[in-house]
Amino acid sequence: MTRYCKGDIAKCHLETAVNIFLRGLDRPSVITLAGAANGILDTLVKRAGKEPFLDYARRVHHESVGHMPKRKSYAHHIDKALGIIAHKHLSKDDADPLELDLDALAFRALSRAIVDYIALNGPDEPFVRAFPSWAWTSQWPGDDGTIQAHSR
Repeated sequence: MTRYCKGDIAKCHLETAVNIFLRGLDRPSVITLAGAANGILDTLVKRAGKEPFLDYARRVHHESVGHMPKRKSYAHHIDKALGIIAHKHLSKDDADPLELDLDALAFRALSRAIVDYIALNGPDEPFVRAFPSWAWTSQWPGDDGTIQAHSR
């Protein structure tokens, strides 16, 4: 048996997800891998005494709405909004088939995981630099799900 650090596993998940995404392949796998990476990174960022994306998002919600959502329920809300829940669970009440904008969900799930990776490890890995570079120079899903050209 070989020992692995959870951070190394998260890095592998995220690096693979970015590679698949940038090649235009298999959006469901990108979403699943980014969600798995973020599940680890969130805890590691907190343990490092830094603010994970989830806590930042809760703070923003608190400032705009006036109450702080519970961490666990807000994490579920974000995972659901990013399609991560739909990719890893099928409960008796879930619809099948699903209607998902896989391009937008993959982009957003990767964005969240990249933010936490950078908070923990910095922006120097090639795969970390490649994703925002792609977003800056490419068309990407906007808030309404349509493809938007990024303007400089």
